[in-house]
Amino acid sequence: MKNLLIIFGLICLTSFANAQTAQNYFKSGLVKVKQGDYTGAISDYTKAIELNPKDTFAYHSRGFAYSMKGKYDDAIKDFNKAIELNPNYSEAYYNRGAAYGNNSKYDEAIKDFNKAIELNPKYAEAYYNRGAAYGNNSKYDDAIKDFNIAIKLNSKYAEAYLNRGNAYSKKGNHDEAIKDFNKAIELSNKAIELNLNDTEAYNNRGVAYLYKDKYDEAIKDFNKAIELNPNDAEPYNNRGYAYDNKGNFNEAIINCNKAIELNPKYAEAYLQRGVAYSMQGKYDEAIKDYTMTIELNPKNAMAYNARGVAYYNEKMNELSKADWIKAADLGDKDAKSNLKDSFNIDY
Repeated sequence: MKNLLIIFGLICLTSFANAQTAQNYFKSGLVKVKQGDYTGAISDYTKAIELNPKDTFAYHSRGFAYSMKGKYDDAIKDFNKAIELNPNYSEAYYNRGAAYGNNSKYDEAIKDFNKAIELNPKYAEAYYNRGAAYGNNSKYDDAIKDFNIAIKLNSKYAEAYLNRGNAYSKKGNHDEAIKDFNKAIELSNKAIELNLNDTEAYNNRGVAYLYKDKYDEAIKDFNKAIELNPNDAEPYNNRGYAYDNKGNFNEAIINCNKAIELNPKYAEAYLQRGVAYSMQGKYDEAIKDYTMTIELNPKNAMAYNARGVAYYNEKMNELSKADWIKAADLGDKDAKSNLKDSFNIDY
């Protein structure tokens, strides 16, 4: 019996030592996450799990580290395990939902955010992310409802204002969108720790101003977005659009050139530059850009219609007709009008 007691004691001591070592690895993983060393954190969490396979937090934390590395499938597996070990772990549902969302599986994400909210009805981030998932599913009214709740729970939730503004903009309510972008920018300026993507807020407010034909205000916002992030192609393209509408085609081309330099596969920038060339009567250059737009996005009806106009102005009627027919097939109403007016074709 003494031997058995000694052996039992050794087992207990070993288990205790393993638990202590597992905890040390877990703590080390937390430190590495804070340092941005997600690979190192994953290694530490894996060692913690090997020593303590029932450690819910280690699975959850490793899932988070995988998410930060963009390895969402691996992250989901770990969140699954964390939920298996603790079915009431609201953060695990929330983070699994975020991983599903980042994998463009928005319906699955919404289910997880629903569960996270059921377990924690005051979970502002879960409402916010469910709203984002609804937005990505084009359910803008549902998205706005969730952003409203997130803002009610946290009045300084800058990202919620930003994305509610995006949803309003998608619904064509640009006045409300501008109000929300204003608030997002105000909160961001007051609290840098919010980590709001200022570039997005200024850029999106600029787009809302474009819809209201306020081109000077739009250009100011695009200028600010570019100042904050000179390597983001989108504000350059949008500023080019604003200059196009102001009749400043040289500035439009300069901005589109920069957008294309930053993102050579930016179909909209080629289209926008093509429009500026067309307005200058440089149809050969315009046709090249419209053709590039179509190569990058074969379903861009506007590009077919615009190239058809350029061909027509170059008296290349058969090519023009073919492009307008293609644009009409894709649902472009201007192309149908062009076919009727230029070729007396009802389409």
